[in-house]
Amino acid sequence: MKSWARQPILSATACVALLGAGSSTPSLLARQFPDAVAPASSSAAPTPNDEGERWLKATLTALDEPTEVRMPFADDLVELDAGHVAVAYAFQGLSGQPLEIKLRRDASSSGPIYVDVFRVLDVLGEPLRERLTGLRPSASSIKTRLPSDGVYHVLVQTGATAGAGHYSLTLELGASLPFPVVGAEAGAIRGLFGASRDAGRRSHEGVDIFVQRLTPVLAVAAGTAMPRHDELGGNTVWLNTPGTSYYYAHLDRIAVQDQQRVKAGDVLGYVGNTGNADGVPSHLHFGVYRWGREPVDPLPLLVGKRFEKGQGAGSTAAIGSGS
Repeated sequence: MKSWARQPILSATACVALLGAGSSTPSLLARQFPDAVAPASSSAAPTPNDEGERWLKATLTALDEPTEVRMPFADDLVELDAGHVAVAYAFQGLSGQPLEIKLRRDASSSGPIYVDVFRVLDVLGEPLRERLTGLRPSASSIKTRLPSDGVYHVLVQTGATAGAGHYSLTLELGASLPFPVVGAEAGAIRGLFGASRDAGRRSHEGVDIFVQRLTPVLAVAAGTAMPRHDELGGNTVWLNTPGTSYYYAHLDRIAVQDQQRVKAGDVLGYVGNTGNADGVPSHLHFGVYRWGREPVDPLPLLVGKRFEKGQGAGSTAAIGSGS
């Protein structure tokens, strides 16, 4: 993953403040150690200040050089000790997705293990990490909802004076939207985001959900409905919400009026094959558009990125490069 150079004033100082303020990690980041007396010889024992500075440096290095992982992710029996006090994982998340972290501390561990979640923000062209939440030392899991699209860091660390510890970790992302078709499940999604269309002249800006004709199509959020018709999508509905618009296409018929206010679960129309889907089995084309940005893949919003039931969450660290 790209490693950002740390600005002495903006990034490093702000990161220290964010890590220390209200963090579940030890307060060493915000603590002012007493001035150390210069050692009489190079064999003098390390001072508390030395230990704290090494711990802080290792923590910031881990956050500056995180391991980029694909979700869902698992890491088994990772060791933390005095020479390796922190590990950071980076992943791409979407607004509204629930992040679930599970931590198993090995019984042989001699010190606490802390977990914190950060959102990476762009401030004047420089990355700044905003702490969102943390796992209490006595807890084994935590859930939090991601506030925006972007990069997130999960930091795992021991304390500055803690002993060695082993841990196993799993990271999973849940669905953030209800399914937009009555009775359908993930297996009905066949046309995927980004697939080539019209001999490569355009790419598919959504997913296709194949179900029986006239199956009701549902609003995934509260917003304002805008029915439309065009040659490509046929009978369509745009569902506008603050910051995001959802696009429903190839409807057989529409069940809402222009500018009608709807709530999540309201029927917007019925599945068909109008527009350029004539001759294709009935399906809903569903798209997600962030205002002023590129379209978003709806798949992780609808089904999440989780380990399947019954699937062992063995370590995926060896293949964890991507998003």
